[in-house]
Amino acid sequence: MSSLSISRLALVLLCTGSAVMADSFSTVEYVKVSQSTPIMTTIQEQVPGEKCYDVQEQVSSGGGGGGGNSVVGAVAGGALGGVLGHQIGGGTGKTVATVGGAILGTLAGQNVANNYGGNAPATYRTVRRCETVNTVRTRQVLSGYTNVARYKGKEISVESAEPLRQIPVTVTYSY
Repeated sequence: MSSLSISRLALVLLCTGSAVMADSFSTVEYVKVSQSTPIMTTIQEQVPGEKCYDVQEQVSSGGGGGGGNSVVGAVAGGALGGVLGHQIGGGTGKTVATVGGAILGTLAGQNVANNYGGNAPATYRTVRRCETVNTVRTRQVLSGYTNVARYKGKEISVESAEPLRQIPVTVTYSY
């Protein structure tokens, strides 16, 4: 065999061995980004606030219901009832009638004073009342970027936290 034949045979064996051993290989290419667009996300949050308003509140004038009028009514009613009771009966019955008249007169006088004795005008004061109210606030926040590049006529899109200058593309060559 000539040296030319041996060289050809070695070359054929080398190519055949390479083809059997290596089907493909990969490499990373970097493609320049043509556009980075912010991604905005809408969030809603509850914000507590305070709502206040003024109300009119009646001011109490002391003691129950008619104030001092109920005491005056009870004393006057008791005295009048005692006098009227004393006019009825005789002997021991007169004492019972006097005590009974005084008791009934006291209750009646107090009742009359409570129902009709409060002729004084009611007084009021302004009181500030507040309550917590939640309002919903909507706002836009930046959540990342969409980066766009073109590689061999196709558009590539990658999302990231920051704008990118290049997008890495893994290219696999097969033979």
